[in-house]
Amino acid sequence: MLWLNTKINNLVTTINPKDIGFLLASSLEINKQKGSIEKAQYSLDCLASHKSFVEYIIEFFFREKTGQLRCIAIAGINGIFRKNYVGKILEKKSIVYNIFNTKRICFDTEIIKEAGIRRDFLNKNNILSSLLLPISEFGVLIIDKFENKKFTDYEINLLKSFVDDVVTPSLDLALDNEKNFDAAIRDSLTGLYNHGYFMFQLERELENTRRSKSSLSLIMIDIDYFKHYNDKNGHPKGDKLLIDLSKILKEHTRKGDIVARYGGEEFAVILINTKTKDASQKAEELRKAVYSYKFENKETQPNGNLTISLGVANFPENATNSKELIKNADDALYQSKATGKNKVTIYNKK
Repeated sequence: MLWLNTKINNLVTTINPKDIGFLLASSLEINKQKGSIEKAQYSLDCLASHKSFVEYIIEFFFREKTGQLRCIAIAGINGIFRKNYVGKILEKKSIVYNIFNTKRICFDTEIIKEAGIRRDFLNKNNILSSLLLPISEFGVLIIDKFENKKFTDYEINLLKSFVDDVVTPSLDLALDNEKNFDAAIRDSLTGLYNHGYFMFQLERELENTRRSKSSLSLIMIDIDYFKHYNDKNGHPKGDKLLIDLSKILKEHTRKGDIVARYGGEEFAVILINTKTKDASQKAEELRKAVYSYKFENKETQPNGNLTISLGVANFPENATNSKELIKNADDALYQSKATGKNKVTIYNKK
C-alpha cells in the first residue's frame, strides 16, 4: 500500500486539509451561512483542480440538524447549473439518502432511478455514473463521471482514503472547534454571551453602524436587591433566578440582537439598527416581562416582587465609541436604581 500512502500524501500537500475540513463544514459555522457556502465551494474547487479529479464533477451534500441533505457545494461545473443546484434539498427518496443511511460506498450507473432535482441535474449534464461516498454523520461526497465506465480499484481506494484520512477527521475537528468556540464565548451558567464576546461584538456592530450610517442602542440591566435574594434563599436559588431571567431576555429580543451576561447580576443587550425610542420600548417590554414572571420566592424581596432596573443609551446619539456608550447606558441604569428601581431610564446628557 506504499503507492496509496504516497498518493494520499500528495493530496494532503496539494490541498490543505484545514481548507477541506473547515470549508466543507458550512452549516457548522455560526451565523455565516452565505460566507460558509462560499468557503465550501472554494474547498471543492481546490479538490477538483487536483489532477486526480480534474475530469469529474464533485457534489457535496451536508446533513443539517433537521436530517435533510442539502447541496452546499459543487465543483467541475459553472454557470447556471451550479447556481441552481447549490442550496437545494434532496428528496427523501433520493439515492443519496440511502447511501447516507446505509453508510456504504456505491457506484451508480442507473441514473434514471435517481429522484427529483438531482436526477434533472444528472440528465442535463450528461452524467452517466457516480461514485457516492458517505462521510460519517456529516453527509455524502459524490464524484460524477461523463461515462459509465467503473471507477478503478485505485480510484475508489484513493477517494475512500481521502475521505477517511483527510475529510472526515477535518470535519470532526471543525465540529469540535465550533463546540469549543461556543463554550469560549458563552457564560457557563446562563448560556448567554459572556463579557468578552459582548465587548467584541459591540465594537464590531459599532463599526457596521458607522459604515451604514444607522443607529445602535444598548440596554444595561441590573437585578434589584439581588444580594438580598441570595442571602434569603441561598446561592443555588440565585443561580436559578439568573438562568430564568436569561431565558426571558432571550425570548423578548430579536434573533440578531446580542444578549450577554455583563457580570454578576448585570446584563447587556445590544439592539442592532435601533433608535432610542424603539430601544426604550424594548427595555420597558423586558421590565414588564420580568415583573410578571413567577420567580421562586420573589415575595421575599423588599418590594414584594423580583424586578430589574434598566438604562438605555444610543449610538451615535449619546456616544462616539463603545466606552462612552457603555458608560452612558450604565449611568442611565444608575439613575433607575437611585430613583426607585424597577424602571427604565434613557440617558440624558445634562
